[in-house]
Amino acid sequence: MADKFTKVVVDSPATPEAPADAWKDAQVEKEHQPAKQKSIQTYRQMERQVESIDAQVVSLGEQKSALEAEMVKVKDVSNTVEMWFVK
Repeated sequence: MADKFTKVVVDSPATPEAPADAWKDAQVEKEHQPAKQKSIQTYRQMERQVESIDAQVVSLGEQKSALEAEMVKVKDVSNTVEMWFVK
């Protein structure tokens, strides 16, 4: 897709005598896309990426389980009323 230019409408007081080259000061919006990027990959590299993602999923699951276990402990401690008996 080619770059697209659109004139921006600006509310400004009209100048009585605009110079002949006033169009050079008109504001325009440029819509553009970054240049295409190409990369070369092999099926084997893609397999390794999938394996890496699978390992990350397992690791995150373990971290989540550990955090949830700690949350249960914190909740238990927060809901426990400690009774101190003075003799």
